[in-house]
Amino acid sequence: MMSVFSLLLLLATAFLATMLYVLLKYFDGLQINKLHFLTSNYITASIISFSLNFEENSKAVSQLPIILLPCLATGLLFILVFYSAAQSAAKYGLAITSLAAKLSMVIPIVAGFILYSETITTTKIIGILIALIAVYSTNYQKEKEGKIHFALLPILLFIGSGLVDTLVKVSQHYFINGENRQLYISMCFGAAGLFGLIVSIYSGLIKKNKLAFRSIYAGILLGTVNYFSLDFLIRFLALPGIESSYAFAMINMLVVIMSAAFAFFLFKEQPKKSTLSGILLALLAISILSC
Repeated sequence: MMSVFSLLLLLATAFLATMLYVLLKYFDGLQINKLHFLTSNYITASIISFSLNFEENSKAVSQLPIILLPCLATGLLFILVFYSAAQSAAKYGLAITSLAAKLSMVIPIVAGFILYSETITTTKIIGILIALIAVYSTNYQKEKEGKIHFALLPILLFIGSGLVDTLVKVSQHYFINGENRQLYISMCFGAAGLFGLIVSIYSGLIKKNKLAFRSIYAGILLGTVNYFSLDFLIRFLALPGIESSYAFAMINMLVVIMSAAFAFFLFKEQPKKSTLSGILLALLAISILSC
């Protein structure tokens, strides 16, 4: 049984992770430039990450060539996935967006079967199938004419988030060690910010998109939450007696529930039957996959 401290840390971790999606949805209504917003977010997260672990990161700088390529690849996926999340939250709502991101845990699980010959169990296969049904259930939309089409952005978010987790898992296996772990995190954030900065400069010079300071301020807030959501996750995983599968299952389920609550009470999103069934299936799939 978890202590009161462990329970509070779990709730805080899930809340911070949920706030990432809430902020993406909230700032969409304030005419924020998404590219500048996300770029500022990652630069902020990188600076905070490097500064708060300055001594450890300084010692690990010599290992930068080892992790450079994985960091660049992860950083590129970071900003692409977050951009998809921002677009998805604006168009399809908070509940569907967070659900798509959290169900992506099935992709690194499948990758583990393929890349590392991890044990394939009947339970995991059932969990994966239920997760895929949940994604299908929440992302198909029936038009008035009777035609069915799929919400592409949440599906791209599902795939992209899964690829991020898979790449991190591969990096953990081949490139990350106890000495360069914090530097890897800082550089992934920094790489995402760098890619965003390059595109922002191009957009400013060619397309004449002006820099709005409200986008920078919003990005600083998101970047702070982004870093501490990761920091709290690491702290929770480090608690004695907490298994990672259990931890991720609990956090993912809480994020799905909290996001649905914020979507209904804060943003007045009216969930469809398919969304509600998808949420229930998602919670079931996450609990099964944690076994």
